[in-house]
Amino acid sequence: MAKWDGAVASREEVRELKRRAALRVAARIFNEKGYHATSLDEVADVIGVTKTALYYYFKNKEQLLYECIKLSYGCGQRARLESEAMDGTALDKLSFLYRRFIELLIIERGAYTTMANIRALPEDAQAELLDRRRQLDRYSRMLIEKAISEGSIRPVDVRLTSNFFLGAVNWILRWHTEDDAMSPEEVSEHFLDLFLNGIVKR
Repeated sequence: MAKWDGAVASREEVRELKRRAALRVAARIFNEKGYHATSLDEVADVIGVTKTALYYYFKNKEQLLYECIKLSYGCGQRARLESEAMDGTALDKLSFLYRRFIELLIIERGAYTTMANIRALPEDAQAELLDRRRQLDRYSRMLIEKAISEGSIRPVDVRLTSNFFLGAVNWILRWHTEDDAMSPEEVSEHFLDLFLNGIVKR
């Protein structure tokens, strides 16, 4: 069947656009109210469809949460892969990793992650998501360790520092809304400045 030289979206593309729109709405409500306080009826109502129509894209609320969290970790994975591919020092890569991670999270609008949310999912989904987080944390720690060795940052507890960075980035999705006056680039630059320079005047 003709696709009008790509000018008209295919059925699969339309379906994916609707699915992504549903994920953005669900992630926003999960972030505002929490997973357990959110119902599929509420998500469907905000989208403007029936709950039956929502089942065409997601089999249940658990899958909807899984896809939202997977989207968040996907942003981290993408930032990590882009960081790995670039040249530069460990500090350059570390800075890029978190700047890019923040920008992607704000653009993609995934769900912020808590252990309570992850534990609400089936065991195989829990294992997959936790492994995604471990991969990102391992890469973050490795860069921090190398930056310390290179002398570009002072000796810090690597585990605590990585957890601090990841936790701060994760929490952005709890308070940053789509109509926030600050752009993804502005938020990422401000966070990076806080990460690297703190708040005490030198």
